Amino acid sequence: MGSFSTRANHHPSIEHLRQPEKVETPNIEHEPMKFIALALVHLRNEFSKLPVMIEDRSKPVDEYEVPATLPVGGTLTLQPQWETAEFIESILITGPAAATGTLQMGDRFLPFTIPATQILFIGAPMGMRLARSDARILTVQTAGTYTFEIMGYADTRGNLI
Repeated sequence: MGSFSTRANHHPSIEHLRQPEKVETPNIEHEPMKFIALALVHLRNEFSKLPVMIEDRSKPVDEYEVPATLPVGGTLTLQPQWETAEFIESILITGPAAATGTLQMGDRFLPFTIPATQILFIGAPMGMRLARSDARILTVQTAGTYTFEIMGYADTRGNLI
């Protein structure tokens, strides 16, 4: 049968989980600057990752085309607002009710139908990154008056250093 034994009776090579051995750095008294330098290098490496994770919304994107009367197959094209890539978070299209068309955003082709309210809003949870050279084209299959607007912010991640 098992017997109860106190912690003092345990074998010295067995490490108890609740009381692990104290971490010792015997050279720290002799070379403290070495340990400080290693810690600072580690901190620098960790902090260097922060700029690419931070969302900088200081450069808003609001690209739009004024109302235009388009024939069947007509297009509206938007030009990039910033010299860098842009994160697009929402798209607003107005036009005749039940009008159909295709929205090209970069390599994406999104078919759409405008609802009875004559306002089509595409928003959260949408998010796409468009380079400066990516197309922003609205093509319609129904004649009428349309507006086209995209909103978001310029991608400045990594440009903080």
